Amino acid sequence: MQSRRKKLMKDLKDRGELRGISTAGALTDLLYDELTDLPTVPLLLGRIRRMLKASHQLGLLSVSVLQNERGEQTLGWQGYESLVRGVASFLVDLKKVALRRDDFISEVMISGNAFVILLSPPRGEQSISYPDIDKVRCRVALQMERYVRDQLPAEVKETVGLYVGCTVLTQDPTMRFERLVYSALEQAFTDSLLQRKKEQRDATVRLRTVLRAEALRAVYQPVIDLLEKRVVGYEALIRIPDNSFPGPDQLFQAAYDNDSVWKLDRLCRERAIRGAQGLKEDELLFLNLEPDSIHDPSLRSETTFALLRDMGLKPAQVVLEMTEHSAVRDFTALRQLLNYLQFHGFRLAVDDVGSGYSGLKSIAEIKPDFIKIDMALIRDIHQHPIKQDLTGTIARFSISSGITLIAEGVETSEELRCLQTLGVRYAQGFLFARPGPPFPEADLSGIDD
Repeated sequence: MQSRRKKLMKDLKDRGELRGISTAGALTDLLYDELTDLPTVPLLLGRIRRMLKASHQLGLLSVSVLQNERGEQTLGWQGYESLVRGVASFLVDLKKVALRRDDFISEVMISGNAFVILLSPPRGEQSISYPDIDKVRCRVALQMERYVRDQLPAEVKETVGLYVGCTVLTQDPTMRFERLVYSALEQAFTDSLLQRKKEQRDATVRLRTVLRAEALRAVYQPVIDLLEKRVVGYEALIRIPDNSFPGPDQLFQAAYDNDSVWKLDRLCRERAIRGAQGLKEDELLFLNLEPDSIHDPSLRSETTFALLRDMGLKPAQVVLEMTEHSAVRDFTALRQLLNYLQFHGFRLAVDDVGSGYSGLKSIAEIKPDFIKIDMALIRDIHQHPIKQDLTGTIARFSISSGITLIAEGVETSEELRCLQTLGVRYAQGFLFARPGPPFPEADLSGIDD
């Protein structure tokens, strides 16, 4: 990192582009971002001035890193900084293979979420057309899509978007130079936001298509009692058409953006309950519940109870799962609903414990019958003492509190054996069965006595 910074500073100083800024001064520390190892636009104004003087026009691309509300809750500031650092590194690598040598990358400000790529005109020319810049924008946007798809973890790419905008920076002697540059930056970032708005409009259309056609189906994954080596219930998971959304998280984000969460959540519950017809009397059905659905009157309506009766199910067989990383803004209203549901026999679970920020408060307020540990804590737990300590603490707490603990995402026998030594009695995951039609048979052969 230091070598790249020193090289840049030396290059700027040799070209006289620092305009009086000391390379060793505190000001340069404020203009060079150690997190991303990139300079900011103010540090490069001298270079931009020189390039614009030599070439009447320059191309300007903007890259915006935007996360939705779930991203803020799931990643936290450390996860977000890691994301921004990864995007910066990807852009630097992209420049080496897809951009000209004279093009350069910077940030708008220190540790921000906005990057700038300045493009020089073709060799021997002093102008650059908007259609040409747009072609480069499309090429960079395609590479960013591949980066998100292939390199970002699932929990990250479901909560963030990378948007590329473009404009042409044209020399104008009548305008102050700095104002000219920042006006062009504003145009480019406005263009990137338009890309986001277009994506949201497209998502709205796809959401309406899914809801209109009720194009959802439920699959089921068994929950295993490791001590008695038997299936105690099934979690219902929703699957969507391949051509609609990458996954359920994006579908629900579109529903939140379009005030359609109740309708979507209602449809998911109906599909899951109808598919669970034939569930044994001593088995449970785990259903996911969005926090916003606490205000949906259908949860307390006779329609829900009638549907359960028609499918041969009792409320006592249904466990409603509240995800830990979903924000609960009104615990009073939540408590009132949960009291009503518990009075009628429903059981409650806090899901994804260990993935978000509100776990202890959620558990204290909801007083669940079940806690489900997020698969991020379970993955390779046998190799991570800290994960073992955390899971062991949760296991001891669940026993002392009379709450049943379930480990999600168990995929290997090593993970399973480690969980058993930590006192975890219940589990689900690919090791036993993949989600499938009602009701997939569980492989219990790997459970130690």
